[in-house]
Amino acid sequence: MKKFKWARFKGEMQWIRCYAHILNLIAQSILQPFGTVKKRSAARESKGDVNSLDSSDESEGEDAEEQICRYDNNNSAYNSGDEKDPEDADEAVQREFLEPELTLEDIHDLCEEDEDEDLYTTAICKQTLAKFRAVARKLRKSPNSKSEFVELCKEMRCEKPHSIVQDVRTRWNSTLDQLVSIIRCEKAIMAWQKDKKYGLDRKFHINGVDIQLANDLVSILQVFYEQTLQVSIPGSARLTHIIVFIDEITDLLSNAIKGEDNKYPPALRNACRVGLQLTNKYYTLTDCLPLFRIAMVLHPSFKDEYFKIAGWESEWITEALRLTREMFDTYYKPVTNGPPPTDPRKVTKPKTGNIAQLGAAMAARGQSTNDPLELWLGSGLLLDDGSPIDALKWWIQQKRAGNTHGGLLQMALDVLSCPGQFLHG
Repeated sequence: MKKFKWARFKGEMQWIRCYAHILNLIAQSILQPFGTVKKRSAARESKGDVNSLDSSDESEGEDAEEQICRYDNNNSAYNSGDEKDPEDADEAVQREFLEPELTLEDIHDLCEEDEDEDLYTTAICKQTLAKFRAVARKLRKSPNSKSEFVELCKEMRCEKPHSIVQDVRTRWNSTLDQLVSIIRCEKAIMAWQKDKKYGLDRKFHINGVDIQLANDLVSILQVFYEQTLQVSIPGSARLTHIIVFIDEITDLLSNAIKGEDNKYPPALRNACRVGLQLTNKYYTLTDCLPLFRIAMVLHPSFKDEYFKIAGWESEWITEALRLTREMFDTYYKPVTNGPPPTDPRKVTKPKTGNIAQLGAAMAARGQSTNDPLELWLGSGLLLDDGSPIDALKWWIQQKRAGNTHGGLLQMALDVLSCPGQFLHG
């Protein structure tokens, strides 16, 4: 690693935002609209509102907005104890360098919700998540209810584990884990909740719409969870990987928002809009970091074509190429000697007509393709069955083969190997 010239990447403009933090902010922003109101009036609680979880045997003083928080990889998602979660060691760093997450109020052109036509609305989503928390709390606080529930799971052949994960306040991914466990034990829940002795109050009963919402949220959040696990492995998250991760998240949220085949109701599409705008806020257009732009250009599966497909304006594409050119010319361009001597005895017969024009065109093309960066941009994209290849692995293979790409090799290794996140021990 000492061979990498990371010391050249100085100053705030070269800082790489920790992808693990931003990944969690995006996931949190998607879930945020479905949180319950923090302060509930006594009158509202007395009416037994489903959003109020402060029933006689389930009160813990937590609400959805407190529970739906960013991921902390130091704690197990299946830990359902009563102990308080420790403050994250890097909370101060996140607050200093990352702006607050967006909310629905920050988004324009939201899809209009229809209470009569939509399968579920934002208000229903809040109630559904409250129901799921009520199930988990009841099973955790009542051993007899838990025993009855486990027996039903066995009887109905639900997959193990036969438990509902607790939604913990400092781990957004625990919401996903809870959703997965609800889906896994759906049949048992439907039977157990009706038990007058061990089940739930009727206001917390889960129905088919609640299960559909759980499935929809899992289809969105699963990618965030998988990426979080990958970037949590020390040394595994390099800038070359972050590029692919961001493209995957952007594609996921964009397709969800399009609403093709009416796959998701407006409530979830609007939530995805928040997540997509936050993604764009940190990683595209004018907010895109110089190193990130350069890494895109040096990625064999993207180059400058990605900017065009993503709809970047020509000025931004030009700036990305300028930054790449500037770094290459300043630090990596090989020192060239003078042109080779020509043979004075060799006489070139002058060309005329179309042959002369063809020769001039070939000469012009030859001049332009002598430049390593122009050669790189002019070559085709490399894909693996339609998906991006492992860029860092590809460049390492080029090094072993002795192909320096005119100096681009070392530049690509330096840029693409930059850490995409940091972990605290």
